Amino acid sequence: MSLRILVIDDDEAIRLSVEVLLRAKGYEVFLGADGADGFAKFVESQPHVVISDMIMPGHASIETIGKIRAMKPDVAIIAMSGSIKGGPDSYLERAIAAGADHYLDKPFEAAQLMSLLHDIEKSGRGP
Repeated sequence: MSLRILVIDDDEAIRLSVEVLLRAKGYEVFLGADGADGFAKFVESQPHVVISDMIMPGHASIETIGKIRAMKPDVAIIAMSGSIKGGPDSYLERAIAAGADHYLDKPFEAAQLMSLLHDIEKSGRGP
């Protein structure tokens, strides 16, 4: 059984390119177009891993991560953003405080994502 992964990003090109990469590696992939849609897909699909953009319109990404963490404490959460670095109130720090386990700076290499997923699988957080 492979990891079930939910990708939440309002940028369709990023969402679909991550989907293609993950499906090619044998993962089961679900997609959410924003925080609210992503949370609904999370409830439906019960993924092992959530990869969520931090800057999206509508339902706040930080809130989505917090709700996901509260509902399923053992899910692995990867936050991603092109604006993740910064001062004391950076998206990264807020994502980690909300419950994200890892982060990726956009743009990222496929190998970076695959390495994180490999580490998550080795940690026993998968099926």
